[in-house]
Amino acid sequence: MKRWTLSLISCASILALLLIATPSIAEDELDLEAIGEERAEKRERYKIRKLTQERLNPVTEFIEDGQYDDARIKLEKMKFKRLNANELASTYKFLAYAHMGLDQQGTAAGFFEKVLEQEIVPIPDEAIIRFTITQIHAGNQNWEKVEKSLHEWFKYVDKSKLNGNGHFLLSISHYRRDQFDKALVPALKALELSGKKPQERFLQLVAALYLQTEDYSSSIPILESLLTNYPKKQYWIQLALIYGAEGDYGGALRIQQLAYTQNLLTKNDELRRLARTLLYHQLPYSAAQVLERGLEENQIELDRDVLELLGNSWIAAREYERSLGPLQRAADMADDGSLYLRLGQVRVQREDWTEATALIEKALKKGGLEDEGRAQLLLGISHYSDDHTESARSAFLLAQKHESSRKDAKAWLDHIARQIREEG
Repeated sequence: MKRWTLSLISCASILALLLIATPSIAEDELDLEAIGEERAEKRERYKIRKLTQERLNPVTEFIEDGQYDDARIKLEKMKFKRLNANELASTYKFLAYAHMGLDQQGTAAGFFEKVLEQEIVPIPDEAIIRFTITQIHAGNQNWEKVEKSLHEWFKYVDKSKLNGNGHFLLSISHYRRDQFDKALVPALKALELSGKKPQERFLQLVAALYLQTEDYSSSIPILESLLTNYPKKQYWIQLALIYGAEGDYGGALRIQQLAYTQNLLTKNDELRRLARTLLYHQLPYSAAQVLERGLEENQIELDRDVLELLGNSWIAAREYERSLGPLQRAADMADDGSLYLRLGQVRVQREDWTEATALIEKALKKGGLEDEGRAQLLLGISHYSDDHTESARSAFLLAQKHESSRKDAKAWLDHIARQIREEG
């Protein structure tokens, strides 16, 4: 079961986050209004001067044109000691963007930190910068730093814009460190904040956590929600497997049948599983149809097992003639005579004694039978029914040597003896 969980969470999910999100609620919230006013006053005192702006203007163009190295070189020539807090914040921000463009994420994060150290950017900008730093840590899979930076970043976020993405990322950071119980709380919070149609990756994460901890019953409504909102093949299959794991075989069959009617089950193991489930629920005709179609369309691999399953399905459906072909092919492929014996039993049911006798003899010759005594008994019955009394008597004598068939064989031998006396 645990192998499913890994397929539910991809690294791409981590980096596909929106900029407005939130981790779990921090204990020490800030007076953002007061801080915002202080920073506005600070920006008023430390304005970006004309000469500095003239030096930054070409940097803006370089970054917009993707000339990140040119931007970096231009910025590094700035006289940092002469810049005020506002000018430093802008310069460090452009340096961060340039290094991000150069795929130097760690260096970029360092410059973003320097922007924040100036304590001058507007609160919404601080939130965006802090989240960008968090994304860089996530991209580097530094999950401890992700958690720490999320908690700091949350203090600056606009609470009216919460949508669950931050909770999702916090949960991912716990998940990647195998802290599954800790990961569940923010994952569920992300679902709560996501509205009427939760994001697919939120549902995937919660399902993965339930499956990881083998809480299968709790995973069912989550997988059902995934199916309702994002009807993909993997969710049909996962839900069917979970129903089976929980012992709800009717539910498992229902889900498999719905997936099959939508042509979502196309693989060898999927179709075999559906056929076995149908047979288990005493729907052998449907099971045989699934197998025949799968074989015709080369979706099911041809081997002894599937041919035997097909033959047994037709037998259970009382379609004896249709069972003979696949059972014969399976018997020819088998290492023992058990399937020849099964074919012989079908022929006995149809009172085709000559064919039954030949098949049972083939089974005994090939060997490897679980109960050779019962096979000899069936051979004797077939011979007797075909008016070959002496051959029947020989078979019953052999059957009498086995514990499992001794009593029945003796009864048949007594019957033959009485018949001979009466005829004599």
